[in-house]
Amino acid sequence: MWETFRRKYRPSPKSPTITLAKSGIIGLNTAVVSLLGERKYGLLLFDRDRGLMGIRLLEKNEPNAYPIGVIAEKSHGTISGVAFMKTYGIEPIETRAFPASYDDKNNILFADVSEFVKGKKKERKTKAVGSAEALPTA
Repeated sequence: MWETFRRKYRPSPKSPTITLAKSGIIGLNTAVVSLLGERKYGLLLFDRDRGLMGIRLLEKNEPNAYPIGVIAEKSHGTISGVAFMKTYGIEPIETRAFPASYDDKNNILFADVSEFVKGKKKERKTKAVGSAEALPTA
């Protein structure tokens, strides 16, 4: 009987996606990299009540900002998120991609990561979250 091999890595989705890795790396797909433009830094934000993780995209480095590493082919980017995840109790049990939304008014990319937040209900969300209106302005 034939078995279908299931790829570990799938092609990057066309819509913005934030990936949380067990190692603490925050991955950004091609759709996010195309949003960056000249913005090469990000402030990491968290909404404890809703379990939302946000990245405010910045052109210039600021205190508390992290550099966004983008590979030469611009197929993906990364941010080191180890301390961020520890601080907010975000504990990925596996590497997982989350659909993300972009609030262009505030330059914030955000995703619902509540299933990985310690003490939150571990229910997987499959849709991108709505408005970022209530996200902190940092």
